[in-house]
Amino acid sequence: MEKGENMCHTFQTASTNRIDSGNEVGEIKDNIKEQQVMEWYEIYYKDIYRFIFYMMGDRQCCEDLVHDTFLRAFKSFEKFENRTNVNTWLFSIAKYLVIDEIRKRRRKRVFSLFSKDPEIQSPFNIEQYIENKDTIERTLEAIQQLKPNYRLVITLKKIEECSTKEIAEILGWSESKIRKTLSRGLAALKKKNDEEGGGYFEKRL
Repeated sequence: MEKGENMCHTFQTASTNRIDSGNEVGEIKDNIKEQQVMEWYEIYYKDIYRFIFYMMGDRQCCEDLVHDTFLRAFKSFEKFENRTNVNTWLFSIAKYLVIDEIRKRRRKRVFSLFSKDPEIQSPFNIEQYIENKDTIERTLEAIQQLKPNYRLVITLKKIEECSTKEIAEILGWSESKIRKTLSRGLAALKKKNDEEGGGYFEKRL
């Protein structure tokens, strides 16, 4: 089953479990929600996948959390109300799921080597600046060894290229806290990179 079809089936199951099949109004509303969230799924799947991948470094976990992100968006659809950007709202949902997973793992992280993959391409082209796969591996390992807050801000700012204002909305922080956390996170990342004998972050971040 294709990912989109699987997601659609999940929405239908959630709807069946929540409402009486004889409630026509409820069914119509859920059909509208399903169409809207499926549209978001098609548009934002790669963004959410990439964000979670950089946070977790585990492809199977990434697929599961992407699935859960859109399922939660479907279940919480009424709370959206166009108060914010759709992408920002989805990142907010994914952020809570990622943090919960990190807490469950208690630092037992599984690292997956970065490779050229169309599903995780980023506007921040890391391979443009890094000359070999060993350095790529060290870079991603370093990111995943940071505190969760540092990892969140660096991934959103440097990988997803979100603005400070967007990150503040996603995390529910002040813009000042975002800037301070980013500065400290990049310093910690540079330190780890220097310990490995790399010079990438000194030049580029």
